[in-house]
Amino acid sequence: MLKLYGQYRSRAFRVAWLCKESSIPYEHHNVSINVEGATCKEPWYAALNPNKRVPTIDDDGLVMWESAAINLYLAEKYKSPLWPKDWASKSRALQWAFYIANDVEPSMITLQRHRHLLPPEKRDEKLAAQAEQDILPKMQVMEEYLAKNPFFAGKEWGLADFMVASVTYSMWINKFPLLEKFPKFKAWLTASVERPAAKEARKLRE
Repeated sequence: MLKLYGQYRSRAFRVAWLCKESSIPYEHHNVSINVEGATCKEPWYAALNPNKRVPTIDDDGLVMWESAAINLYLAEKYKSPLWPKDWASKSRALQWAFYIANDVEPSMITLQRHRHLLPPEKRDEKLAAQAEQDILPKMQVMEEYLAKNPFFAGKEWGLADFMVASVTYSMWINKFPLLEKFPKFKAWLTASVERPAAKEARKLRE
């Protein structure tokens, strides 16, 4: 059986969500991060993931890390209903997966930390302001795309949408004021995280 390593309040949530969307059974192994004595630093886990981060999977001996790569692999191998049915759809899934990871997530994390998550005395407003300046045009790209298309995957919600929603979910759960600037994206994201499979995964995390 597929083994998923990582605490649900981490990127491991993204894999859990994909598994729920795809009816993939898995065995969860909690691996703590960002605490004293975190499990992710222990030698047995470092042997699985030398980055000492989460998530990691062990799929019948195939060990993988990096959540986006894991989800693309699982969706294809287990014939997820989200897996693209043609090359055009697959190209969109890859395009948005790379875009959200490279162009949006780094600034999103910095903004999140220095505006919302860190204790006030540890926040750096200069870093937050720069992250906001960087992310606004990237969000606008997605807002304009959704003005012309109902979903990132095309005519129906698919893997491209999942890849974007699984990353930007944290904007929704943390009630990012930034979302108010992008009403189409906010409406799309809200609908995404209200999907039945997403709700199942959210119960594990929240």
